[in-house]
Amino acid sequence: MARGITIEDVAQAAAVSRQTVSRVINRSPRVSPEARARVEQAITALGWVPSLAARSMAGGRSRLLLVVFGGPPPGNEPALPLGNLLLAGTSACSAQGYRLLFEQLAPGLSPAAATAQLATTLGAAQPDGAILLPPFDRNEQLRALIEGRGIACETLHAASHPPGNPGEAAAQHLLGLGHRQVGFIAGARDPARTRDNLAGYRRVLAQKGSRAHAHFVAETAPDLAATLDLARSWLVPTIRPTAIITERAASALAVLHVARALKLAVPDDLSLIALEDDPALATCQPPLAALHEPAAALFAAACERLIAQAEASPANLPEPPALPLTLELAERASLARAPRTI
Repeated sequence: MARGITIEDVAQAAAVSRQTVSRVINRSPRVSPEARARVEQAITALGWVPSLAARSMAGGRSRLLLVVFGGPPPGNEPALPLGNLLLAGTSACSAQGYRLLFEQLAPGLSPAAATAQLATTLGAAQPDGAILLPPFDRNEQLRALIEGRGIACETLHAASHPPGNPGEAAAQHLLGLGHRQVGFIAGARDPARTRDNLAGYRRVLAQKGSRAHAHFVAETAPDLAATLDLARSWLVPTIRPTAIITERAASALAVLHVARALKLAVPDDLSLIALEDDPALATCQPPLAALHEPAAALFAAACERLIAQAEASPANLPEPPALPLTLELAERASLARAPRTI
């Protein structure tokens, strides 16, 4: 790439104004096809890469979307598949000339420190929109800070499309297969999500008159050794769960290991379903089912909604994609009807 090339050089080479170049790189419809072609040819010939400042000249936009996420505690995994979100969001944004900027609020920050850090970033980046990822999607203080500066704020769920309850949905699915003795092992990285999943699971079982939700529940996330011990304690007695819901994929794999050691067949003797998906679930034997939120698709949809709000002429943009279903079931071989003997 040539060094020192500016927007003025491109304008001179294309015989147009600086504003016309800015409109072209910002995909404005207010440019004739002939002028657009000359500008694009000049950009290619000069090897010019437009800066964010140049891109924001028309309409006063930064064409940046800020993504606020929390770092996991030391030794833990991220709460969301950030790599998948990055790929999906970048694809949605780059098609319309936008960029993503990720801001991590470290675990353990006080509310005042988190607010101060975000305020500094908002002032420096001047984003056109912001996305609060869990657990900050429930933080009204951060949302008020963002919206108080006139910046649109989104989460993975549109206000008109509240999140589903994976715990409730998984329990409903298993009850539909005839299971009544359904266990639940917590493990979500967001404690609020675990509370929601547990409440939904218990609500469904209580409605069907099952008492399993009072006996086969681990309300706090056990480590691997504790999960193995818990699974043995549940699966050895005569009265045992015929199905188990786990919030973490690793917990489902641990239960599968114990079931094999006890000569229990999955799914004939025990059905398993996880509330997060992982490649390991699809490759183990038998493959384990997962019912989870398609976070990457939801994130791309949130980006699309922010871009549509930021654009001065949204009628000239492609329609944002339909919001994906909140829950996605990977129905694999670990699910079967309840055995009649239990």
